[in-house]
Amino acid sequence: MVRVQEKTYGCSRTMIVQIVLWIVIAVQVNSQELCPGVCQCNSGKATCTDLFSDVTPTMQHGFNGALWDLRVNGRTNLELEEDLFLRWNITSLTTLDLSHNNITKIWQQAFYSLAYLQKVDLSGNSITTLDSQTFSYNTGLIYLYLAKNSITDIHPATFQNNVKLRDLDLSGNKIVSTHQYTFYKNVNLVWLDLGQNCINYIHPSTFANDS
Repeated sequence: MVRVQEKTYGCSRTMIVQIVLWIVIAVQVNSQELCPGVCQCNSGKATCTDLFSDVTPTMQHGFNGALWDLRVNGRTNLELEEDLFLRWNITSLTTLDLSHNNITKIWQQAFYSLAYLQKVDLSGNSITTLDSQTFSYNTGLIYLYLAKNSITDIHPATFQNNVKLRDLDLSGNKIVSTHQYTFYKNVNLVWLDLGQNCINYIHPSTFANDS
């Protein structure tokens, strides 16, 4: 009887080990499935290639858990009148790097679902204009980099909802002038770079509300 009990215990122990291994493998498989093949994911961070270059309605999208930091390489198409971030189930981002992605135009509600954004890097693209609503939904934005694009004009309302904005880089564009109310609501702005533009006139009241 003692030997039978020992044998039974040994079998039970083997079964427990196998069950644990199955669970671990299942979790690993699910994690891989919830991280798109074009991405590398790790602890809330992801680096992807051509994530938004070619999106079709039949594609299945999703990430494993909350994603806080996203870096996209390659071509990014934000002209489509659809919230692509919501389609990929990306709603908790605080940092978004879309620099050097050949972006030329941004749909006015492209960042609508990214309510927690604090840092956005759009530098090194080919953006010519920004809609007045582009960043209206990103009220927590602190750092915004738009350097080395081809922006010629900035609508006075472009940054009006970004009251927490601290760093704004607009250098290396083709801006000719700034409206007196462009930065009126940005009372927390401490660093603004307008260098290497074509500015020939700045209204005397442009920074009158600067704290």
